[in-house]
Amino acid sequence: MPIMIIRFKHEFSLPIEEVYSYFQTPADWTRLYGMDGNAKDLGGGWYAVPLKRFPFPLVARNTEQRDNELVRWVFRGFWRGQGDVHFTRGPNGVVIEGYEEIAIRWLFFLSPLVERL
Repeated sequence: MPIMIIRFKHEFSLPIEEVYSYFQTPADWTRLYGMDGNAKDLGGGWYAVPLKRFPFPLVARNTEQRDNELVRWVFRGFWRGQGDVHFTRGPNGVVIEGYEEIAIRWLFFLSPLVERL
C-alpha cells in the first residue's frame, strides 16, 4: 500500500489558542481545510470529515491532546494513517509543525459500501 507523508512547519501571527482551536477535534478541520460540508460525528471520538471533489471522507479521531501544545490523530476507513501537530509560541504568534502519513485502501468500487458500514 503506497504511503504519502506530508510534513509542515508554518508560523502564524495569531494567538496560540486560536490556532489550536482548529485541531481540537477532526470536526474543527472543516474550518481549516477546503471541506465539502460539515463533519459527521460517528461516536467514540470518530468523525467523518468530507473532502471536496472526493467521494470518501476522512474518518479520523484524536488520540492525544495537550492544550495549545500537541494534537495526534489516526485515520480509518478508505484513508489510513496518522498525524500530529505541535504548537510553539513564537515572537510573532505561533509556530505549528507536524506531519500526516496517509495510505489509501485499495477497494475501488467496494469502498463506498465499506464506508457506509
